[in-house]
Amino acid sequence: MPRRIAPTLIVTVVAVSLLAGCTAGSNGVSAPATLGQGTPRASATPAAAAVSKVSPVVGGVTGGTTITLTGSNLGAVDRVKIGTEDATDVKVVSDSKVTAVVPRSVDYQPASGDVVAYAGSKPVSAAATASYTWKVSSGVDREMQYAFAHWNAPTYNASYLDFNSVGGDCQNFVSQALDARGLAQNDSWHYNSSGHSETWGYAPAFDNYLKANPSLGFTPLTADQRSQLSVGDLAYFDWNNNDVPDHVMIVSAIDGSKISLVGHNLDYDYRDLDTAITKDHPGAKVWFYKVPASL
Repeated sequence: MPRRIAPTLIVTVVAVSLLAGCTAGSNGVSAPATLGQGTPRASATPAAAAVSKVSPVVGGVTGGTTITLTGSNLGAVDRVKIGTEDATDVKVVSDSKVTAVVPRSVDYQPASGDVVAYAGSKPVSAAATASYTWKVSSGVDREMQYAFAHWNAPTYNASYLDFNSVGGDCQNFVSQALDARGLAQNDSWHYNSSGHSETWGYAPAFDNYLKANPSLGFTPLTADQRSQLSVGDLAYFDWNNNDVPDHVMIVSAIDGSKISLVGHNLDYDYRDLDTAITKDHPGAKVWFYKVPASL
């Protein structure tokens, strides 16, 4: 007689099958977990970057002031603009602080511009519009403002004679700018109602004047020392290698190794120094005078 299978065994097998069906379908694919059993949560939206303060908000037209932007989530800031100009040396100090160096104002003239930080191409929001103001506040500011207000023929200062008809106006222009900077006139260097000194309007005479009067504080630099130049310093040129200066200009910009110059005849605001001594006057000599910081 065949043995009968106990009913309890059948119930047990069915129960196991039903339990197995709670965690896997017939094809072995796991069923979705219910909320609270491993369902991924939506990630939180990162907090937006924001600038709350900029300081200081005033500086000279020649630039160089370091400003600090404070706020929140500033770690991605990689650019700062002031008005139409890009600040330099932008550094993320912390997630709440960024520093940047203010560039010169356009043509060294007084101006104001909004300060805007960027993370990539996206501007960072600001709690309030921060405006930076360039002012004429130092001797070199006065020199460069003057030079760029009067560098080309239509804007020559009519208060002075134009020396182009008697050999060139380059030293006359440089003397005007140095006078604006604060170099004191004296019996040896002057321009007034009774006349002017030779040193005022003649490049070789002023070059000799500086050499003979080291107490004035003008430091001579050779062509190999150009890395020591600053905006506002003087560049003298000997076009024909006879050891007599033929021309003088003022350093108007330093961008890496490129040095630009402003001056009269040729009237120029940003004349490239290396082009002047290679392409324009091949083999020409150049030397410099560093204007004392006290002026």
